[in-house]
Amino acid sequence: KNGTIVGERYGEGFDAQTPLLGWSVTKSVTATLIGRAIREGHMSLGDDIAGVFGWDDDRQNIALTDLMAMASDLEWNEGYGSVSDVTRMLYLEDDMANFVAGMPLDSETPPGIGENFSYSSGTSVLLSRAWQAAFDDAAEAVRFPSVALFEPLGMTSAVLEMDAAGTYAGSSYMFSTARGWGRFGQLMLPRGVWEGRSVPPLCYGEWLDGTPHATQR
Repeated sequence: KNGTIVGERYGEGFDAQTPLLGWSVTKSVTATLIGRAIREGHMSLGDDIAGVFGWDDDRQNIALTDLMAMASDLEWNEGYGSVSDVTRMLYLEDDMANFVAGMPLDSETPPGIGENFSYSSGTSVLLSRAWQAAFDDAAEAVRFPSVALFEPLGMTSAVLEMDAAGTYAGSSYMFSTARGWGRFGQLMLPRGVWEGRSVPPLCYGEWLDGTPHATQR
């Protein structure tokens, strides 16, 4: 309550030090990292991302904002009942982003990139590849989640896993303790303010016109 733990209880085999897989909460972490990368000048919402994925057809019209809104219009099956696009990506593909980038535009949805919301773990992996590619130094990109987010929040238990190609699996594979995840949630409540200071820009208003959050110092 008000940023202070007033009670906690764990099931058998779990305690305050147990790393917990966040699954799709990881998507919010990825979006927050992009906000931080934008603030630090590594990238901008207007960046041309087609070159990152080798798109030279109609997919080159997909913008970073389309990915952020999960409205890229890329064909994708998020079903978990059998082998689908998402299960193949998470369990069978060494290079997850390359697998997703190879998807065609979805011919069964109404035309218009950016117009059709479609929940996609693949999109979040593309976002991970995009923000990592924005760094000239690959080692700096590897350190970025810790330096830009986990360390400022005191999330000392946080581990964001990579695929075999070195891309952060930004849709699903992040571990942290319950207290660590609580710290991330506490950052979200005041729209990105931690201990009186703004950590990442979390609203489009700040991203697009430079207007700071009202509580930013």
